[in-house]
Amino acid sequence: MLRIRRLLYLAGLMVAPAFTQAQATATWQQQADYSIDVTLDDKQHLLSGREELVYTNNSPQALPYIWFHLWPNAYRDNNTAFARQQLRNGSRKFQFASSSQRGYIDGLEFQVNGQPARLEYDASSPDMAKLILPQPLAAGARATITTPFRVKIPDSFSRFGHVGQSYQITQWYPKPAVFDQKGWHQMPYLDQGEFYSEYGSFDVRITLPANYTVGATGVLQNPDEQQRLDQLATATAAKKTPQDFGSDLKFPASAAETKTLRYVQDRVHDFAWFADKRFNVLKSGVTLPSGRQVTSWVLFTNKDAQKWIKGLQDVNDALTYYSQWVGEYPYASATAVDGALSAGSGMEYPMVTVTQPSAIVHEVGHNWFYGILGSNERDFPWMDEGVNSYVENRVAERDNPTAGQFDFLAKSPKIAGKLGVDGLPAAALNQIPYQAMASRGLDQPVNGPTSAEYGKLNYGLIVYGKTASLLKYLAGYLGQEKFDEAMHTYYQRWQFRHPYPADMQAVFEEVSGQKLDWFFKDMLGTQNHYEVALSDMLVQNGTVKVLVRNDSPAPLAVPVASLDAQGKVLELKWTPVFGGTEDEEQDETQLNFQRQGVASVVVDPGYLTPQLNRRDDMRQVEGSFPTWEPLQLKPLASVERWDRHFINWVPVLGANTTDKFMLGAAFYTNLLAPKRLNFLAMPMFSFNRAALNGIGSISLNVLPRNNVRQLITKVQLTQFARFTKIEPSITLQLPHSAYNRAQHWVRFATTSVQSDNLNRTSSIQTAEYRISDGNALQNWSGHVELNFLSSDASSDNSARQASLLRATATYGRYYNARKQVRARVFGGTFLKSSTDFRMGLSGSYDYRYQNTYLDRQQISDALTAQVHQTDDRDGGFKGYVPVSTQHWLTTLNLEADLPVTSLAVYGDFGLGKTVAGPSFSARARGYYGAGLVLPLAKNILRLYLPVAGSQYNNGLPDSGKDFVHNIRFVLHLEQLSPFRLLDEQLAQ
Repeated sequence: MLRIRRLLYLAGLMVAPAFTQAQATATWQQQADYSIDVTLDDKQHLLSGREELVYTNNSPQALPYIWFHLWPNAYRDNNTAFARQQLRNGSRKFQFASSSQRGYIDGLEFQVNGQPARLEYDASSPDMAKLILPQPLAAGARATITTPFRVKIPDSFSRFGHVGQSYQITQWYPKPAVFDQKGWHQMPYLDQGEFYSEYGSFDVRITLPANYTVGATGVLQNPDEQQRLDQLATATAAKKTPQDFGSDLKFPASAAETKTLRYVQDRVHDFAWFADKRFNVLKSGVTLPSGRQVTSWVLFTNKDAQKWIKGLQDVNDALTYYSQWVGEYPYASATAVDGALSAGSGMEYPMVTVTQPSAIVHEVGHNWFYGILGSNERDFPWMDEGVNSYVENRVAERDNPTAGQFDFLAKSPKIAGKLGVDGLPAAALNQIPYQAMASRGLDQPVNGPTSAEYGKLNYGLIVYGKTASLLKYLAGYLGQEKFDEAMHTYYQRWQFRHPYPADMQAVFEEVSGQKLDWFFKDMLGTQNHYEVALSDMLVQNGTVKVLVRNDSPAPLAVPVASLDAQGKVLELKWTPVFGGTEDEEQDETQLNFQRQGVASVVVDPGYLTPQLNRRDDMRQVEGSFPTWEPLQLKPLASVERWDRHFINWVPVLGANTTDKFMLGAAFYTNLLAPKRLNFLAMPMFSFNRAALNGIGSISLNVLPRNNVRQLITKVQLTQFARFTKIEPSITLQLPHSAYNRAQHWVRFATTSVQSDNLNRTSSIQTAEYRISDGNALQNWSGHVELNFLSSDASSDNSARQASLLRATATYGRYYNARKQVRARVFGGTFLKSSTDFRMGLSGSYDYRYQNTYLDRQQISDALTAQVHQTDDRDGGFKGYVPVSTQHWLTTLNLEADLPVTSLAVYGDFGLGKTVAGPSFSARARGYYGAGLVLPLAKNILRLYLPVAGSQYNNGLPDSGKDFVHNIRFVLHLEQLSPFRLLDEQLAQ
């Protein structure tokens, strides 16, 4: 569907049955032959049509019904699988669309061999229905199925839709689901997740205003329209510069007269067409190895015209190299169309694709792995997207070894050098996104989850990117020639059929003469994290003997090379498939290299294997320990390499009322892909106090194989504004899957704080639990925290202790695409109280020093911690009400974004046994507050403007000064942490 070009669950799912048991070669396959007449009304955005389908039952059993896909109904309302998936993947656009923007299919009156037949709609998905046949369709028999239909074309929410009078007509007609050896494969339309359809033939007549230009599946049968397209191509070819095309994107008026275009094609499983009155047209072609000619077309608007001119060569390259490396293209033409697509950067259909210029090779390539090899993309998306991405990468790398997901770096050697990725092959760069996910326990298997079960990012990073990398690895292991032979055999044997993963594995095993379970089952079908190292080396009798150790949970083979002093490969050998056992001897294998000229030996010099750790992959011949290259400082982020060792850094600024201006730098380990052991050192110099402040931490990152997704053991040291804090902690994230379910977070910590100005040392033991879930429409969370607090005051040498239990629940829901209402409930009680510790109605006392306060020492008249700056914790009152409790407290905090303006309103209500004023008398009473919220920087900086509340004498401010004095703010600088931002983005 799309080409993943930029960076930016651990899934405890069982491997699909097609991998765990042999799949018998299909001996039968259903056939669906279509004749369709359709008319476009470009004023009402309607299709009116009639379909005649000859359905041939080649199965060995009679069919009492046929499942049909009525996919335009996916756009009908918010109760469809498509609508639910949009919310899950973070989009509210469809949720709040008007009825005029939505789509549907109606006017259906099915007849089977002239007899009326009824539809039974699926209860949860109105875009699927059973067609109950008047009589069962016998094995070997065929039925003629007819129906009129009308389709309301939706706005562009996904693949099917229109933007103005630019039309992308896909998944638009009633279509039978696939019935194969595994049964029926009815499926609702999804945006993330593609299709599985029966092969057959199409004869389609499209009637529309005469000045539209159309790109479609099939061979155009109209000589006059063929001549018109040739004339447009000639006119477009004469344009050479952007000025020749201009920038006009307005739609011309539709012609009063209409035309009917006829397209015919067999051996395809879908039909799509794209229509626009603004299209420029270019035409070319290629000669295939057999000598057969294939015509190539691109249809595009004036936007990005120069890229589309180059795009014609991309179509030709795809036709040429896919035919060479996979198998010959069987159709007469291939067309790439510029369209307003909302699902990724492109979408493929037989012989035609709608795409962005940058994705043309990928999308045209889908003719092989989506069109000709019609695998079940919904259940096994990697068989299309991933295999196609492998060949696409190969096309890109034929002239440029660094081409791939980060090929923009090749265009800027200076940036590549700054980031430490200079000289890396595409294989190394293409693995970065997978490594970023896997190092956080967020990856998923290539084979196992269905399309809909992948995380939003993983659908691209795993299905596309990791699959492509693993196939490149397999090609390295088998040898490119043997791999290509296997791919050709797979293509020839399974074209125009429906192969399963086991069918692909069987072909590769047959051609290679090897059992490949270790690759197809273990490497593709699990989340195994692989690590290989050189464990020993011996130079003896002109031979360098190296012992290679597999520290992975499964077997694999790896390439090992001897290098000269300049790093040039002298010999490269592959180990046998080995390791992955509990027997240490079986987890090691030996390779021998000639001694002459060898300076070092390295595992996987070309970065083919999916390793997360490469720091012990290289050994010098002179020496017995793994070689670490000299440390290099690199800004922002870098990639782990076997030939270099990096520490990253960024400059940092800081300020508070005690330290004043602070300047420093942060030094840290790999930001993109955290390792098992990570550190952060962020020294900052206070010019006011001439003191060294900052933050330092060291953490151990463990990725358990079951139940827990990530276990982080961490020790953090913090020093600012006359306090020093040390906090060891253990954090568990679960469940093992990060997607499609509530997320849990358990943390245990011991915090010790030395406060210089208070001459006090506090110790807090904390156990806390968080849970969160939600989608783009609504979200909720819960947090329970138990603290055991104690303090020592040096002034009176006294110790005080308390225990405190607190719980918070939040809920938020959008009432339109951009505006939300939020609710928060808090409750807390002291199990054991002390005069040293309290809960605050208007924010916490921050005994653990969790928050970034500008004036923690309370020496400012405008930035005072807790008074003017709050942390939104404990009672969470937006206005400052100087009330605290040593007993119990509960509050309800409400917020609602206002329409039109960026302001929000809030209302706070509290009840508790509290102390207030100098008498500190405890009594149960209620409190309230209301006002406006001004979000200056989303959730990072917010101003609270109290209009009414318990802080005012009569519930309202006495004066403008009284009002201004009670303005408060919250500052969540932790939201800007690049570590946190990257973790949150990757967990989508």
